[in-house]
Amino acid sequence: MEAVYKTPDTMIDTPTHYCPGCGHGIIQRLIAEIIDEKNIKGKTIGIAPVGCAVLAYNYLDIDMCEAAHGRPPAVATGIKRVHPDKIVFSYQGDGDLAAIGLSEIIHTAN
Repeated sequence: MEAVYKTPDTMIDTPTHYCPGCGHGIIQRLIAEIIDEKNIKGKTIGIAPVGCAVLAYNYLDIDMCEAAHGRPPAVATGIKRVHPDKIVFSYQGDGDLAAIGLSEIIHTAN
């Protein structure tokens, strides 16, 4: 029998805290699949804000950092400057990114 689904190696095999129907688990699985596909697990750093998104460190087996609400782009920029060889990403929701963190994302884009 052929396996249709397997847990990505970058995903920690543990039950999630997310509510039924929440998209965080699906998005984090997709992130883990991409990290595995690109074979970049050892050089990836993720930044997550407060709220439910911060729980990513429980489920992704990569270096993770917490940041204040709306500030992950600023933290990611600092980490990338210190570690230019690393793959750095921020994992944020719409309110965190486009409301509270609007100034940070604009300056990060610069």
